[in-house]
Amino acid sequence: MEHDRRRSSDDDSLHQTSDTRPLLKGSEQRLTKYVVLLCAVSTIGGFLFGYDTGVVSGALVKLKDHFRLGDSEEEVVVGVAVAAAAVGAVLGGILSNWAGRKHAIIISSVFFSLGSVLLFTAPNYALLVIGRTVLGLGVGLASMVVPAYIAECSPPLYRGKLVTAFGASITTGQFIASVIDGAFSSVDEGWRWMLGIALLPSVIMGGGMFLLPESPRFLIQQNHVDKARGVLKKITGLQSVDDEVEAIKEVIDAETEHSSHGIRHLISKIASNKPVQRAILIGCSLQCFQQLAGINTVMYYSTTMIKMAGINDDTTAIWLSCIPSFCNSLFAIVSLLIVERLPRRTLLLSTLFGTVIGLILLGGAYYGIEATVAPVNRLVDLNSPYYDPHCSAAATNCDGCVSFTKFNCSFCSTSRDSKGICMLASSKTENLNCTYYTADTCYSKYSFTIIVAMIFYIAMFATGLGTLAWTINAEIYPMWVRGYAMSLSTLTNWSFNLVIAFTFLDLSNAITKYGAFWLYAGITSVGWIFFYFKLPETRGVPLEHVEKLFEDRPR
Repeated sequence: MEHDRRRSSDDDSLHQTSDTRPLLKGSEQRLTKYVVLLCAVSTIGGFLFGYDTGVVSGALVKLKDHFRLGDSEEEVVVGVAVAAAAVGAVLGGILSNWAGRKHAIIISSVFFSLGSVLLFTAPNYALLVIGRTVLGLGVGLASMVVPAYIAECSPPLYRGKLVTAFGASITTGQFIASVIDGAFSSVDEGWRWMLGIALLPSVIMGGGMFLLPESPRFLIQQNHVDKARGVLKKITGLQSVDDEVEAIKEVIDAETEHSSHGIRHLISKIASNKPVQRAILIGCSLQCFQQLAGINTVMYYSTTMIKMAGINDDTTAIWLSCIPSFCNSLFAIVSLLIVERLPRRTLLLSTLFGTVIGLILLGGAYYGIEATVAPVNRLVDLNSPYYDPHCSAAATNCDGCVSFTKFNCSFCSTSRDSKGICMLASSKTENLNCTYYTADTCYSKYSFTIIVAMIFYIAMFATGLGTLAWTINAEIYPMWVRGYAMSLSTLTNWSFNLVIAFTFLDLSNAITKYGAFWLYAGITSVGWIFFYFKLPETRGVPLEHVEKLFEDRPR
């Protein structure tokens, strides 16, 4: 408690200092229609980010059948977009510093559009992977550039809310994706429409950004002061913005001294600047733990997870996946409504604790399901045509049987909860009383607990870390390092996202489904401890002040 009181006191004094000037001061801060329009168009990038990462959950079930994908190929379809997004995030930092935030967003819309066309027309697995790669580049660019663009065009009083709107647009995109998945789940080759329909919003974003300005900070950095003054007038609704222009120029002039000698000099300056190092550590850690909390196992594989819980029908599982997607969107909006009413630190720590509980509940739900599915009769005659050394001898229950995807095992019994045999899926079943037969999922009367645990987990995650990782990252870096730091933190996000995407199915087979979620819970607990001791309060701090947050404090 003493730790928090001391931090609060220090942060309060920082908010009250007056040696630098915010973009708008005190009562002059207001949200203009122009800012709303600017944010509405640019956050389509967040919507596309969410849509293109969320749509694969339902599409994957159909793609698996259409292209006959195994677990590894499924992970490639998911993971290749994540890997490309990591590359796009790096390019985003370079591109936004060279061409500006606006043009970087326009380029991301080109990638979104091209990727959507490739996926809609994909005749084979190879082109499917290429389409996902192109799409991933757009996602990575948007995830890095859009939050920075919004932060640089927003009054400090509304900056947190507007950047959080980017996070909310991601979850809205994921929810819409799940609805589109459900709508086309019964259509022949409906996966093409699921993956291709993102073309429409990407064209709208690209066209809209052509009509919007570059951020005033970037314009001043490029010595386009008159243009920046015009943009500031539209953003603020004021006739005179000389104070704001001078404040930004002073900061940029000071920061230019750090970055005018190229990347080596920039790295050298970062190495000698402990406050910036701490800011980068916090920013990258937020993105790291956002992914290691397991959210994208739920968003990428939600339909697969629901099927794992015993829902055998594809269409039913796809529609049920709308429930966690809707909750993700709903609670992101809740975060948007409260982000400026509560301290960022308090909101993050409280919801992160809830996220740990949610992961424990998810693991517990899978544990309960696995303990109650139909058992396997392991006393099968070795000479029986249905005996297989991999299937018959290893599995103890239905779930363990169908999890042996490497050996293509299936479960056969007289009813969905009675003892049965585990055999090769290619075995003929004409002479068996297979009233209940599955090579995919197993029935459990506790299947509903997965949905309940998902809802609680997502409510906690979406209200806190899901949106605050982007909000805090957009406001903790000084101008001279912001582009590179945002790029690095976004790269961290996509790198750990890639780890999760490529390992979840294999991990759940190796240490069980419940073991995977309990592992995520343990990792997230480490994140809570780290943020408790290291995360400062950033609410309401002008961008020109952020470096002071990470200076050494007296003990």
